[in-house]
Amino acid sequence: MAHKLFSRLLAVLCLAALISGCGMGKRLFGKAKSPDAAPDVMAKEGIEQLQNKNYIDAAQTFTKIKDRYPYSEQAILAQLKLADTLYYNRKFDEAQTAYKEFEKLHPSNKAIPYVIYQQALCFYRERPTIDRDQTPTEKALEEFRRLQKMFPQSEYAAKAEKFKQRCLNDLAEHEFYVGQFYLKTKHFSSALDRFQAISQEYPDFKSSEVKQYSKDCQANIDNPQRAQGFISNLFDAKW
Repeated sequence: MAHKLFSRLLAVLCLAALISGCGMGKRLFGKAKSPDAAPDVMAKEGIEQLQNKNYIDAAQTFTKIKDRYPYSEQAILAQLKLADTLYYNRKFDEAQTAYKEFEKLHPSNKAIPYVIYQQALCFYRERPTIDRDQTPTEKALEEFRRLQKMFPQSEYAAKAEKFKQRCLNDLAEHEFYVGQFYLKTKHFSSALDRFQAISQEYPDFKSSEVKQYSKDCQANIDNPQRAQGFISNLFDAKW
């Protein structure tokens, strides 16, 4: 009888200790972690964060979707929106890489015209001044052309046109700047090469000036004796 009573008392004490332990656990370790929201709910939250320019929070949300729901439809959206987050946070190199990876993994996705457009814009946003190397401008132009060739009916192909023309103008300005520099420093053959390239590749760019500079370069190549006086007259008022 005493043994039975002791067993019951021990059980009660264990139960009390367990209940007390649970309370102590909550006090020591905090509230138990709530389960993740559904991927569609998280996607909506991430888009709202992106729209509100909370780029760090948005990136974390989209990364969670990719990591925790990798086979969901929202995971594909999250990958794209993560690239958008990088773009709008002006991390253009990282964004371009992210868009390129999306295109590689999902080549038939309906968002591909947008993805190519964004890749082009990443390069476009890093265009230098006309006196610097124009590699980013050339890459932007290449992507805008690729978009228009692959998806000519896309709304993004139409949007790309104005940016493409700006790229062409920048490249022409660069060639013109370098041509003038060569002309000023009496490298007439190099200058002529630049002006002739402008005539061929950018025929609508300052056509009368380019034509005249080409003639002047050729004249100085044919008659080196006139070069000194020509340079003085040409650049005294401009440099």
